[in-house]
Amino acid sequence: MENGLYIGLSRQLGLRQQLDMVANNLANSNTGAYRADRMAFHDLLVRTQATRASGELAFNEAVNIARDPREGALQITRDPLDVALRGDGWFSVLAPQGVLYTRSGTLVVDSENRLALPDGNLLLDRGEQIINLPQGWETISISPEGAVYVDNDRITQLSVVEFDDGNALEKLDSLYYRASDGQARVFAEQTRILQGARELSNVEPVRELVQLIDVERSYQQMATYLDIEDRRVQEAIRTLTRL
Repeated sequence: MENGLYIGLSRQLGLRQQLDMVANNLANSNTGAYRADRMAFHDLLVRTQATRASGELAFNEAVNIARDPREGALQITRDPLDVALRGDGWFSVLAPQGVLYTRSGTLVVDSENRLALPDGNLLLDRGEQIINLPQGWETISISPEGAVYVDNDRITQLSVVEFDDGNALEKLDSLYYRASDGQARVFAEQTRILQGARELSNVEPVRELVQLIDVERSYQQMATYLDIEDRRVQEAIRTLTRL
């Protein structure tokens, strides 16, 4: 008797997750190199041809949140400390949590003359060492392959890596991802670095707003369904108690 209520609640929980995801995408529409999230659902009870024809609901849950793999647009800044990735690679960064990965290439030179991101996390080279710039340096250039030249002298090469399954990376926040211990990684030989540019978010605000409206409408429809189903159950209980 209560299956209808359970089905409706399972759908509402999934829609709430999707609503949070869409809202987070919108909130990061101006976050450099942010990759939008996408959610997929599946039915826990397989629909039959009869239930599809009748429009009956089935238990479902959100089973996968995947990243939109498309590259964000480029913003040309001509700042030598801005670098954008073109390809499937990720910058390697040393953070308090360990080695993390990011697409964000907005760099700074910290107080100890190290290449870092604005939040203080440190960029790594191919030997997973932090990158120290020589005292009194004047110019820095980064080749498409990631070689770092300071005052025309090559000092190291950036660690840009890729994974067999990029979607398996654990998302920590809008910028950083973590790889599992067993996840294979290789240096991203096909990824190119463009100095003097930033990768923008790949979020399409209009698309997200349309999805937001659709999710809210579905949520309200499910709330109406649950109200009708609850009244049906209560009426059935009253009828049974009179027998």
